[in-house]
Amino acid sequence: MQYMQQVRITYLSERTKSALEESSSLLLAKGEVHIWLTFVQAWEHSMQELEGDLSGEELDKRGRFHFHADRERYVVAHGLLRRMIGRYQGISSREVQYECNSNGKPFLCGPNSDTNALFFNLSHSHELVAVAFSRDRPLGVDVEHLRHIPEMEQLMSYFHPVEREGILRLPSDEQQQAFFDCWTGKEAFVKATGEGLSRPLDSFFIEKQDGSFTVNGAGIRSGDWKIYGFTPGRGYAGAVAIGIGRP
Repeated sequence: MQYMQQVRITYLSERTKSALEESSSLLLAKGEVHIWLTFVQAWEHSMQELEGDLSGEELDKRGRFHFHADRERYVVAHGLLRRMIGRYQGISSREVQYECNSNGKPFLCGPNSDTNALFFNLSHSHELVAVAFSRDRPLGVDVEHLRHIPEMEQLMSYFHPVEREGILRLPSDEQQQAFFDCWTGKEAFVKATGEGLSRPLDSFFIEKQDGSFTVNGAGIRSGDWKIYGFTPGRGYAGAVAIGIGRP
């Protein structure tokens, strides 16, 4: 378990997830952010149960994946999300109702969505799944599997010049980590705002300051947002963006 000020990160393994499944509810105080991390293989014996929690639309989408690994990752990510929402809201996972805006940001709908507010977000990469929750702060989470990307410099053309220059000034053996730290931070931010990639990634930049990142760009009040980078597992980078000035 890791803590970053008001952010708590918990890992769900084959052993620890049983305690979660037995609990009836989870407490989430105002001002807190909970991030849950798990690997797909921890749920290999619970895959059918997770599938049973999915909506008809989600089952249809699962069936459209060509590769078995992609289907399993989708089931774990969305099945776990439904279970966690149910624990926080005090309802069964099958009662959970949520939709996504035009840019893919999820939000609760249905009978208890107004009286018991919950912000949440989801990310997955390779074998890792991350879900994040807050009662009173918009948030976005992103995780990425670290890997060699031959076209990394080309992809950095989507970054703000301040970010590109900062990464390219680093020794070559540090650039890959810096690239993914920047990528996850920016992705987490546009997921938190609900804009997704409708906001060009070069229209703003993130800067490290006192252990976290600030956000700067047109139309952004930097004091309204905080981005925390974290290491979700060996070979992965992660970030969570939180609307600290926008309850």
